[in-house]
Amino acid sequence: MNATDKWKILLVDDERHSREAMTDWLESEGFDVIAVSDGQEAIRHIHDGIAVVVTDLKMPRTDGLALLRLAKQQAPHAAVILVSGYGTVDAAVTALKEGAFDFLSKPINAEELTQRIRMALEKRAMATEIARLHAELNERHGFENIVGNSPAMRAVFEKVRLVADTRSTVLIVGESGTGKELVARAIHHHSARRKRPFVPVNCAAIPETLVESELFGYEKGAFTGATGRKRGLFQTAEGGTLFVDEIGELPISLQAKLLRVLENRKVMPLGSTQEIDVDVRLLAATNRDLREQVDRKQFREDLYYRLKVVEIRLPPLRERPDDVPLLIRHFIKQIAEENARPVRDVTPEALEALRAYDWPGNVRELRNLLESIIVLSVKERIELSDLPEEIGKVKSARTVIQPGMTMAEIEKEAIRRTLEQTGGRRGRTAEILGISVRTLHRKIKEYGLPT
Repeated sequence: MNATDKWKILLVDDERHSREAMTDWLESEGFDVIAVSDGQEAIRHIHDGIAVVVTDLKMPRTDGLALLRLAKQQAPHAAVILVSGYGTVDAAVTALKEGAFDFLSKPINAEELTQRIRMALEKRAMATEIARLHAELNERHGFENIVGNSPAMRAVFEKVRLVADTRSTVLIVGESGTGKELVARAIHHHSARRKRPFVPVNCAAIPETLVESELFGYEKGAFTGATGRKRGLFQTAEGGTLFVDEIGELPISLQAKLLRVLENRKVMPLGSTQEIDVDVRLLAATNRDLREQVDRKQFREDLYYRLKVVEIRLPPLRERPDDVPLLIRHFIKQIAEENARPVRDVTPEALEALRAYDWPGNVRELRNLLESIIVLSVKERIELSDLPEEIGKVKSARTVIQPGMTMAEIEKEAIRRTLEQTGGRRGRTAEILGISVRTLHRKIKEYGLPT
């Protein structure tokens, strides 16, 4: 709430003098009070943005418990404090079981009531913040942040859904920049371990001499400079998920130790003689061909098969060009909002050039390029002239008709390009192509085009 806003309190009491006295007191404490004499009248105000309901238990027509039940259904964020001059343990227990925030006996102490109301408001604020953080977490780590509608990406989503709530080790393979960590986070976020830590580590970013101590920890005096005990990343991830990126860079001398941890679920810190139980799910990722590394004796075959219980392959962006427009619009919205920039769209010419480019750096390269353009832009649309020379001058090899294309492929490409040119307006697209809107709908579904 803004500093100038007041919390609304609904006060329900059939005793006029008590109602007026409590209204005066609560208003002096800075609350906006709606005071009514019975439950029936209170029902008419239950939707008025009420934060706390303070209601007498015994009232004519509609009593406090009935009002409590109604509030739980129609205003679930409102806290209900029940008050009774006939306070009994049974009444209090019933009220709390029904979902009341608190139960007070008459005569009411005004300061105590104010304190209880403020406690209810703090609980409400905390619940709101938790809901906001959960929404933010879903946005950052849910499927919504992995954009794609191509058959290859739909297959990735399906595998993530199926494997998320298992204990299986997953090997995520793909070129740099394809979003391997996003997939790992999505697996963790949709698993039963979501409330426990997600700990990422990049083997390529850690000096070879430090990898073992980082993963498994060490005891004081284990080596020169070990002045105290340090928990390894396996212990840090206890109960959660350890994501080992660039697993192909793991020194072969440590691969046997990692395999032992996966098999026995125990780690032994450097300098220790005692193994420690760990409950950690391992997700690994690589941009290397581990099978080839196995053949060259650079990666243990037994560890390779232990890691790839389930393998998820992320396709490079050049293999899913139909996803490029979706990614572009997703990133434009995200980056423009984060940086308060006016960019909202991209011209058809610029979109075609971006779609035709091969993107050797994959999704990461696309996002970085868009960010560099958007943060310096004062326009509402990205134009062809805004693109780097190597992209802006690219000539698409994907013309509508190419030798060897089937009629279905030609039709799909014609529909896709016309949809892009019309900004997705299906009526106009159908008119240009000379088909009915109904036929266009069917073709879009048949060819798996973005909807």
